[in-house]
Amino acid sequence: MNAAEDAVRKRGYNGFSLDEVAGEVGIQKSSIYYHFSSKSDLITALVRRFSDQIFSFLEDAAATEKRAGDRLMKYLLETRSLIEEGESICLSVALNIDQQSLQAKIVDDLLLFHQVNIDWLSQTFELGRQDGSIRNIGDPVEEANACLALVDGAQLMARAHQNAELYDQATGLLRSRIVASAGKDVTN
Repeated sequence: MNAAEDAVRKRGYNGFSLDEVAGEVGIQKSSIYYHFSSKSDLITALVRRFSDQIFSFLEDAAATEKRAGDRLMKYLLETRSLIEEGESICLSVALNIDQQSLQAKIVDDLLLFHQVNIDWLSQTFELGRQDGSIRNIGDPVEEANACLALVDGAQLMARAHQNAELYDQATGLLRSRIVASAGKDVTN
């Protein structure tokens, strides 16, 4: 699963094969088919596993970070970690690029992933409006959509140029809207 996720995040759905994954892991391709009847079944399992990980991250961030600005910073740092210094992108971004090649159930899972992120970000921006830890908040839903588009686009730019600093540059203005709490530097 890890090798397959890594391959999709680096090369996209249409850019990887089960033969490559089997070779990287050191198994026969038929061993993959023992667990997954098709490439789509493997991708479905990957999306669900990745979604569970991110949903758990979102729950943890909401539980441990009481300030909206701190939650948003944690989100930006987590999404930055997915680019692996510009060699990779978020699994959902990689799969959305090849969405026309995916089965409907995978697209539905990606839409759910997107909606959960938007809902969490909307709640975060609403909290930021209340606690003042994020400056100049407009409509929280519009902020959430703009934030997700910014993060996804920043990942694509970092990947296209294999330069993680482009992610940092692209998200810099958003980070500058976060009001620092005692002892935290929001510019990194």
